[in-house]
Amino acid sequence: IVRSGSRSGLLLPDLEGIDTAEEQVAIARQKAGIEPDEPVQLQRFKVERYT
Repeated sequence: IVRSGSRSGLLLPDLEGIDTAEEQVAIARQKAGIEPDEPVQLQRFKVERYT
């Protein structure tokens, strides 16, 4: 999760084609409308998948 002010973006981990944390952060920023040079808070969480 990336946050800047009232804007936040989320990208679930382990998505095909997204190989680095940097790519995840960039996509989450884009989804939230946060510019690349804006400071952000980063939050992590764990996903448990059931099959």
